[in-house]
Amino acid sequence: MKNRILIALLVAFSACNTQLQVKDKQIHNTRIKSDSIGGEDARSKALIAPYKLKLDSLMNIRIMVASADIKKEQPEGALGNMVCDLLMRNVIKNGHKPDFCVLNNGGLRIPTIYAGNVYIRTVYELMPFDNQLVMLKLKGSKCAELLELIAQNNGVPVSGLRLVIQNNQATAIQVQGAAFDLNKDYWILTSDYLANGGDKADALKNPIETINLNQKIRDVLIAQMKEMYYEGETLQSIKDGRITKN
Repeated sequence: MKNRILIALLVAFSACNTQLQVKDKQIHNTRIKSDSIGGEDARSKALIAPYKLKLDSLMNIRIMVASADIKKEQPEGALGNMVCDLLMRNVIKNGHKPDFCVLNNGGLRIPTIYAGNVYIRTVYELMPFDNQLVMLKLKGSKCAELLELIAQNNGVPVSGLRLVIQNNQATAIQVQGAAFDLNKDYWILTSDYLANGGDKADALKNPIETINLNQKIRDVLIAQMKEMYYEGETLQSIKDGRITKN
């Protein structure tokens, strides 16, 4: 009896799951009037207006003046030099002792800071990401891998470091004016993005020691520029041959 009931249930279930197929379809195009999608909603605009005004007032604060156009270039660019130099200057002033600084070209999101006023907005446009500043202690052998990556990438923003790219290899390497020592440990100032192996920077992973500075790179740049501006300094466009190519 039970078997008969089970068979009946199975037959009923299969009947309820009949496979359906599409036999015909029709397509209709509907033209949307341009004035129905491009307009502003007055109520929404009024709601955000006070916040936009406050944000604009903050972003439009002048924090520096550039004496000339500062451009992003390779193998060496004044923009990358400036960013790395300011980061090094700030962390050294605050008691840290990095040997050199390395960033990636992709982290600089505008090609040029033009001569004239530099605003907080400018720095946000330059570095819109919330990357943190970190210091890594690496063995010389791992640093050598990093230097080879720099050469293969045709140069990246650096400070405290000099090298010559020859046949896609790093040669004539100097750190703080001294010849690079494969048997020495070095402290590298960089972003948490690169420290986690971003942009193929695997050499920075698993360092001997890590110091998280708990500051966004963007915020450090803003603070350093403000300080320099109040002291009467300007941003200079500097290319000093720290990375050259033969």
